[in-house]
Amino acid sequence: MDKFQISFIVILLNAVAGLAVYYFIFNIYEITFSVNPKNLFADYKSTVIIRTIPINAFGFRAPFRHSPAAFEIIEGKDLVDIIRDNRTAGVFILRAKDKAGKVVVQLKPDHALLPTLITINIYQQYASINNY
Repeated sequence: MDKFQISFIVILLNAVAGLAVYYFIFNIYEITFSVNPKNLFADYKSTVIIRTIPINAFGFRAPFRHSPAAFEIIEGKDLVDIIRDNRTAGVFILRAKDKAGKVVVQLKPDHALLPTLITINIYQQYASINNY
């Protein structure tokens, strides 16, 4: 084999390896959601962060990627304030008001076929220093 054939094979193998890395590591196959914390307290301080997490073919977070998503509050709009609605990064932050109840958020990621509903419970804070 001469130098041309060897260099052609090396270039071809690098191209195949580069495509495999892109399609299996960087390509988004699935979207999961992170809700932290799961419940809130009605105290004007409790916040919940909802994030979309892109998953690659190996089941790990896809590096250097984000999944844009649209967030909509279906139920309980009067129970929370929207602190941040970053659709391009897929981050939604809510803060509880002073009422207990249930908030249902609908997420529509760009990389998913169907929307997802997330339920966040807001509990009344019974223990307080000011209540004697």
